[in-house]
Amino acid sequence: MYLEVNNMHVISDECVMCGSCAATCPTGAIEEGDSKYVIGDACIDCGACESVCPTGAISAE
Repeated sequence: MYLEVNNMHVISDECVMCGSCAATCPTGAIEEGDSKYVIGDACIDCGACESVCPTGAISAE
């Protein structure tokens, strides 16, 4: 399952809620959801979150 926002996606089955992506996001676009982090409209598609995700749960399409 993919959550589409801009070009970045969180693969919910692989997100372990570690918070690395939210801490790294330069625009504060990533917020904690119920079972995964959600990438909001402030996302500038920089890829910082993708590079720090330990499980590879974030990808650019």
